[in-house]
Amino acid sequence: MSFFNQDSVRFWRGLAANNSKAWFDEHRTEYQTHLRRPYLALAEALVDQVCELEPEYAIEPKKAVYRINRDTRFSNDKTPYKTALGITVGRQQRHDPSWPAYTMRLSVDGVAVAGGLYMPGPELRDQVRRYVGRHHEELADLEAESTDFAKTFGRLAGDAHKRCPGELKPYVGLEPRVLNKQWVYWAEFDDPSLFTNPRLDQFILDRWEQARPIQEFLKLAAKA
Repeated sequence: MSFFNQDSVRFWRGLAANNSKAWFDEHRTEYQTHLRRPYLALAEALVDQVCELEPEYAIEPKKAVYRINRDTRFSNDKTPYKTALGITVGRQQRHDPSWPAYTMRLSVDGVAVAGGLYMPGPELRDQVRRYVGRHHEELADLEAESTDFAKTFGRLAGDAHKRCPGELKPYVGLEPRVLNKQWVYWAEFDDPSLFTNPRLDQFILDRWEQARPIQEFLKLAAKA
């Protein structure tokens, strides 16, 4: 099915050029018709397909999307509206910090597809670190065997601490990612035609499927 069309593109470009509440209020009907509705339809298609194989990701599509309003309280940029939107499919909610999620970001310029364990709490973070240390060979094998994952995302990455807890020192030389604070993957596709592609949902799902072996590894780490 088609999601976004050229009317969606015109609305987005108009908003980018006139990012103000006055302009948005004047074009609110266009927003609802050409952006909000297809945005929710895309979220529903993604959630439905993910849940077929991974039922724990059941979430109401409207809870998987983000508001178009920007939070400008702590930003020098005071424009009120976003010109890129995302969808995050987490375990029964958009952000379950204790479980790896699938996420994507969309604009008229292309798509970013991502996922992983983004903001685990300290206890879970340390648990995953230990798991990565004990199973570093398995992770390396997964990344080597999942050639589509490697071509698309490279390897599992994330911000890391510089100081190494004593219990992890035996692993650091073998697998530096035991020091990570998060374990994520990300790929950007700068192709404007994707925005109006009727198979946009399948494009995203195919990339998430490439990442599923890594997601399963992170699930096991989160349950360890």
